[in-house]
Amino acid sequence: MKAFKALSKIKRDAIVGAITVAAIFLYSLFASDSVLDFMSRMVIMMLFASALNIILGFGGLRPLGMATYFGMGSYSYVLLCVRGGVAKPLAIVLAIAISMGISLFINLLCLRANDDLTFAFVSMGINTLLFTMVYKIPYVGSDTGLTGNVRLAFANGARGNFYLSFGVCIVCIVLIYLFFHSPFATVLKGSRENLERLTFVGMNTTNVRLCACMVSSFFVTVAGILYAMRNMGAFPVMFSTNTSTEGLIMCLIGGMYSFFGPILGAVIVTFISTQVSIVTNYYQFVLGAIIVLCVLFLQGGLLRDKAALDLDERKKSKTEGAAKK
Repeated sequence: MKAFKALSKIKRDAIVGAITVAAIFLYSLFASDSVLDFMSRMVIMMLFASALNIILGFGGLRPLGMATYFGMGSYSYVLLCVRGGVAKPLAIVLAIAISMGISLFINLLCLRANDDLTFAFVSMGINTLLFTMVYKIPYVGSDTGLTGNVRLAFANGARGNFYLSFGVCIVCIVLIYLFFHSPFATVLKGSRENLERLTFVGMNTTNVRLCACMVSSFFVTVAGILYAMRNMGAFPVMFSTNTSTEGLIMCLIGGMYSFFGPILGAVIVTFISTQVSIVTNYYQFVLGAIIVLCVLFLQGGLLRDKAALDLDERKKSKTEGAAKK
């Protein structure tokens, strides 16, 4: 244990990540199709929560409408495959391009005031608008959704689809980790902690937040496409604000200031939503109780990582500086 703590943070994260990936992979080798279906949803939600946390935990914004890009990825991909007859690999590229184009417009609109409250409610309003549209328009399947064989040829079965989702999610989460440790992420955290000071030194905070929103939207779109493949279609629930709220709850429970927090939160929330709901109809009571306990006693979540916020390092440097003087 002491040797593990003596390692650098990046090395510790790499070891934890490698153990988690190996455990999931080994378990999947002996899992049934129904379990693999659950595991597919779990890893997709891990990616969704990690992508959402770019804006929430490190950007300091409240993304109440992230289901917009989750649903946009799902519906764009399924519509291109089912209605447009586009080849699936090309449909993936086009779905991401469509979602990113719409994301740019929406995020520019949400960030016009560069205010947290404005961003939260404008994004939620647009999300609600799009949910209502897909729920009512027959061309996109209305309230029953739009189904079809949208899985790739080499991943048509439950096992193949899981390994596709698992592999893509691993790559994306690693990229998000590298993003979190980039110089840009330091600037993004600065906009969360003191927006006025960052503006004072000449930084365009609107562009900083816009870039973060675009990166987050990209990974959420990828998660949406994978979810459409898992469900063999796109459904209005993918646009629902409940999906956005579920992602926020994952970050809250796991710890929005820790990289692994949203991943742990995704496992817990997905397990409660899919497995505990089979045992009892009061599964939402269990989830609600966990949320209340986290808010009251674990405000940083189950994985409380102050180092990710640079709070401990800042306090320590100030203390050392005062002692030297």
